[in-house]
Amino acid sequence: MKIPSLTEITTKAESAFKRFPITLVWSILGSLYCMSIVGDSSLDLFEDKSNVLLTLSLGISWLIGIQFFVEQFKNKKKWLWLKVVVLALLGLFYWYYPSVYHYTQNPIYLTRFFLYLIAGHLFVLFAPFLVKWDKNAYWNYLNLTGVAITRSLFFSGILFLGLVLALIAIEALFDINIKRRRYGQLFIFCLGIVNTWIYLADFPKNVMQNTTIQLNKAIEVLVKYILIPLVILYLLILYAYSAKIVIEWELPKGWVSYLVIALSVLGYVIQIIINPIQKSIKSWTINRFFPWFYLLLIPLNILLFVAIFRRINDYGITENRYFVLAIAIWNVAMIAYILLSKKKALRTIPISLFAIAIFSSFGFWGAHSVSNASQTRQFEEIFNKVKENNNTASQSELYQLKSILTFLEERKKVTNLNSVTQLNIEDFREEGYEYNTFGYLNKYKIWKKLDIKLDSASLTNNASSNRIYYNKSNYSNVKLSTSIADYDYFTYLNYYNTNKTIDAGVYDILLDMNTIEIDIYTKKDSLKHIRIPIKQKLLELSEKTDNLNNLDDSNFNFTTENKTMKINLFLSEVSFNIKTDKKITFTSFKAFLFIKEK
Repeated sequence: MKIPSLTEITTKAESAFKRFPITLVWSILGSLYCMSIVGDSSLDLFEDKSNVLLTLSLGISWLIGIQFFVEQFKNKKKWLWLKVVVLALLGLFYWYYPSVYHYTQNPIYLTRFFLYLIAGHLFVLFAPFLVKWDKNAYWNYLNLTGVAITRSLFFSGILFLGLVLALIAIEALFDINIKRRRYGQLFIFCLGIVNTWIYLADFPKNVMQNTTIQLNKAIEVLVKYILIPLVILYLLILYAYSAKIVIEWELPKGWVSYLVIALSVLGYVIQIIINPIQKSIKSWTINRFFPWFYLLLIPLNILLFVAIFRRINDYGITENRYFVLAIAIWNVAMIAYILLSKKKALRTIPISLFAIAIFSSFGFWGAHSVSNASQTRQFEEIFNKVKENNNTASQSELYQLKSILTFLEERKKVTNLNSVTQLNIEDFREEGYEYNTFGYLNKYKIWKKLDIKLDSASLTNNASSNRIYYNKSNYSNVKLSTSIADYDYFTYLNYYNTNKTIDAGVYDILLDMNTIEIDIYTKKDSLKHIRIPIKQKLLELSEKTDNLNNLDDSNFNFTTENKTMKINLFLSEVSFNIKTDKKITFTSFKAFLFIKEK
């Protein structure tokens, strides 16, 4: 890799700014904004400004892509209005995107952000070739894009590492305390400004005129000795698994879908790399990669669809299954196109993926609308079946009903179930706490109102479990509704995984993981003993929500007394798995404990 001179760097930087003024101003101002708000914790950056930050990060690829698109026309000024359209759409995204407190409660926002982010990067891969097409020029374009990205990351990474070491040296040699936020600001500067500027400075103009293929030896080695052997390995694994399915006559596991898709994508990457030189290069594996790879993919795609439709038939469509199904259909279309098309314009691959990303983000055909409708139908089918069975549900049916309710609640679509349950689900929403300003849905009351009974005969020893958690481990966040002066002793309990006796001065304190009780003994007088039962209350709380942080802190105060002692216990952190047979397994348990002897 050639190291550029200072003169070359400044010349390229000036040229890049003249060519991409909007993109670089966006990147510079956005990076400076991020640097101004970054705190000592990496999480501080997203505390209140997530909508601004995500919009800024989204804009880079779209602004680069629209510049590449405009450059393919002779009269570029005629198409400058498209840049205004992109800026307007970015402003619309910022207006649409809520604050962090809202989007964490609804996955639709983050899903759409990632879809538009992926679409923006795909747009860069075909923007200069949307109107005109040349196979060799496109191959060189992708090659130069990869080189530009590699160079920019390498140079900006070296600069960041060097400046970090300089700051560390200053701290060590001059006893100067440098705030942690400076390292974060330095990272943003190198990634947002230096990296983007170097990338744009490296990218050549007039890409349609660059039609001479010069295959780098390193790329040839990568394809021949790494990528194609990996493809062969995955093909052997999947065909062996297919043989196992046929022999044992069982349905394929759901995760096999991801492996088939990953294999297909790897094959398309190889096809793009070798496309212009496949027939001219002296390599048996490269010469025969097409069409044999795509012919061998056809049986595996049958396996792929069987696996997908098995999950959809059992559990309905979710966003994940929607995208897997969409990519599976796209995969079949690409195989057919590559095998049957004479032109084989490989820009079709990123263009078609771009279309999927955009069109799946909205409308009644989009991922969220289809998923919500499918899960509502799934709930209705199971609910009606349970009603016909004297309001009795099996373990799996009850688990599915609860999962669907949680799914729709996360997407703020629980009212879809009103006509099914004959309840106004929103009536069961109670006052919110903490970040959940909308209030939490009291699922415990919903199930109690529906009066669905669990068929005990359906319970298994391997009953599935839900993870329940509550975390207020920061002392200052725990609301202790008691006066320390009223008690003789205070300690902080900390348990992990197993039974443990804590030696707390004059007391021995044991958490029994089997009975889920805390026993407190006075060392000097064995008759002074008290037990705190906590299992039943945790079970009741877990019926309301998996995230106990949604509940008021008063729910986590345990008070008990007998003739010898009075106890007040405040949970600060608890994490446990609860099975449908009501068995609790703790992973962590922390609490404030107050003791008063009588």
